[in-house]
Amino acid sequence: MTASAHPAPRVVRSTGAAALDRLAEAGWDDLLTSRPPADPLRRIAWLEVWLREAAGAVEPRAVIVDRDGAVVAAAALERTRRGGMDIVRNLGQGDAWFQIAPPALDHAALHALLAQIAEEPGDILMLDGCPADPDTVATLTAAIPGVRITPHETWRLVIADPPRSVRKRRKEARRAVRRAAEQGTEMHLEWTTRWADIGPRIGGLLDFHARHFPGEGPNLLAGPGVRRAFTEAAIPALGAEGRARLVEVRSGDGELLAWDLAFRGDGASAVAYAGAFDRSREDLMTLGWISMLHMVERLEQEGVEVVDFGPGPAPYKDLISRSVPLVRAVAPLSLKGRAALAAHRAVGAAKGLRDRRAGVADREAGG
Repeated sequence: MTASAHPAPRVVRSTGAAALDRLAEAGWDDLLTSRPPADPLRRIAWLEVWLREAAGAVEPRAVIVDRDGAVVAAAALERTRRGGMDIVRNLGQGDAWFQIAPPALDHAALHALLAQIAEEPGDILMLDGCPADPDTVATLTAAIPGVRITPHETWRLVIADPPRSVRKRRKEARRAVRRAAEQGTEMHLEWTTRWADIGPRIGGLLDFHARHFPGEGPNLLAGPGVRRAFTEAAIPALGAEGRARLVEVRSGDGELLAWDLAFRGDGASAVAYAGAFDRSREDLMTLGWISMLHMVERLEQEGVEVVDFGPGPAPYKDLISRSVPLVRAVAPLSLKGRAALAAHRAVGAAKGLRDRRAGVADREAGG
């Protein structure tokens, strides 16, 4: 059914501290589950902690679309200041996320929602994480004036159809456990689902993460200050709902060697939120795989069919999951934003031309 075939929707907007309350009243958490896989890191409980601990100077905003008395689409947004521009984007877009696209029951509802988002006050609209299927892209193009679509991606393991390399990694992990035992290092895998047991361990797990962080950029999970405060408050927000799943790899004397933490979504989905392994143990080079693959196996036993690993490529993601195409939608919301985007694109075009000319010159010189 096309957007025009539905009755005109009713739109509710809310800003500031009331935005998440209004979304909660509208049934935001239930709406998330209507389009699986549902990302638990978009639930109200998580977003409340993010706003309180990590958001900084952002203005939360909500847009809710009601049709025939029922909420059919909604968006949790933020307006933030960047480079002299007011940017409108998904709430928490710059932080960890897995499925960040605004939920909508159908493409007509999505069209209505996006058209309303395009009327938000600001200079530039930037929506990450929209599905890359032709219908969604067409809806984005039709609903948002002047939108520009660029490729994006996330990473997902479908347990019934894993990459071929998963089987190889599992064999290597089992072989590593046996080899370590033969050399006198017993490894025990512990799986914990009760929050009462997981909660008291969070501080120690984050300390372990900080000690063994590879040092490539800031530690956005267990780093000092705001990051640590947010993580220590956010994990319990979902753990208290019974969604946390923890695997720990320990030596025979109880020393922690590796861990992975996942959150169950509603239905048959989960997200692989975080993990760490002791990088000093050169004798146990597969610690990360042992922990992660055990997590996947135990989630499968719980009936999980899809495990999301989030956006951004990483070598381990290539081996255990597949890239899922998404798109980023960027559009001007004001004349100021239109001028800024035009200038940005002109700079990009000029750089592309210089790069192409340099490539031609290099080929001619080499020929």
